[in-house]
Amino acid sequence: MLCAIVCPTDAFHENFEPEGQIDLDEFPTIGKFYKIDEDKCVEDLNNEICQLCLKVRDRNSVKEYYRIEKECPTQCFHIDSPIEGEVIIKKNMLWKCDPQGCKACVNLCPTESFFIPESAEDVMKYGKIACNEEACFYCGACENSCPDDLILVERKNIVIEDPKKQGNYPWIKGWVKNIKEILRKRLIEGKEQFSIPIIEKEIEKVKEKIIESIPQLSEEDRRKLNELNEKIQTLLKSKKIRYWIKDKKVDKILKELRKQLQ
Repeated sequence: MLCAIVCPTDAFHENFEPEGQIDLDEFPTIGKFYKIDEDKCVEDLNNEICQLCLKVRDRNSVKEYYRIEKECPTQCFHIDSPIEGEVIIKKNMLWKCDPQGCKACVNLCPTESFFIPESAEDVMKYGKIACNEEACFYCGACENSCPDDLILVERKNIVIEDPKKQGNYPWIKGWVKNIKEILRKRLIEGKEQFSIPIIEKEIEKVKEKIIESIPQLSEEDRRKLNELNEKIQTLLKSKKIRYWIKDKKVDKILKELRKQLQ
């Protein structure tokens, strides 16, 4: 039942049979996706938005929250995500983006965070598509919807609230395991990457040292080496040697080789 508890859009609805076997108060939850200024709140039962607010407070439903924030009569309701993160738009790949023909991220975003820049100034600043992260709660719908993988949603922290009641939690090991895996990945991703230019520089230094340490051949040594190479090449081209190689007659090959090198 964790999916029903943590879902920010109230997409899951539980149905317990037999009734009373599962108590959702025994489950941990994530923090609320809103905050209310209690000093301003009037809870007017005759106001449609106040009625909606009272109805959806207990279950996360960000689409309704976004509407309430815009139409709240006292402006006391504000979206406040328990998830911290970052939306990364791959600007170097935005040539693939077709915001007029696609609009998947714009249409699917439950808080209308994504928008298409219109003014020349905004286009220069953001590119073809942009995200207002003040309204974003990092659900990942934009990342999943983009057909060209141009959007990346990174979740960096989340508020987890303890269960309201004590109980037996058979799923707690799964949570601990997954949290450890997330932390492990974060540690790996946080490590400083090697700089390729620095590595290339070090390779050049080592290469120079190796060249310096190798004694250079004199002209006479080079002449002798070339003569020796020609003899060996001539020997390897002879039919006799090829037959010996085929028949694995190593002793005969070595004897002939020594004779040529004398």
